Amino acid sequence: MTERDQLREEIGSLWLRLLALGLPEQTSSLLDYNLTLQQLRAFAFIFAHGETPISKVGEALGIRPNVATGITHRLVDRGLIDRREDPDDRRIRLLSVTNSGLALIDELSGIVLAKGREMIDHLSDQQLRQLRDLFAAMEPESEGRRAPGSET
Repeated sequence: MTERDQLREEIGSLWLRLLALGLPEQTSSLLDYNLTLQQLRAFAFIFAHGETPISKVGEALGIRPNVATGITHRLVDRGLIDRREDPDDRRIRLLSVTNSGLALIDELSGIVLAKGREMIDHLSDQQLRQLRDLFAAMEPESEGRRAPGSET
């Protein structure tokens, strides 16, 4: 195993332990919505990608279209996502997160951010800047946005 492989394993292990610290609070909020793991995965995909067709959700989750339809139908029933017809192609159903879904995201984000603040509270200002820059470097770049310190 190379030194890089060893570092990646250590980082993965540390990251998993840090994420697990907030899991009890996060899962209690999710349990209130009675979501299955597949529903949560679909919801997260729709949130991350914005308005998206059901077929893309199925592809992303590696499931058949009829299964994706069933999963998203239950999310619609819970009021977390909205389903509407694509105005350009009536055969396609577009999914987007509702205000109730955004409220769930806000609740979970608040839990994650509060736990994150607790975990980084002991870091120095320099370490905080380094951590910010590392997270920014890991984020996929989109047009018009560059990671701090990157060349223009």
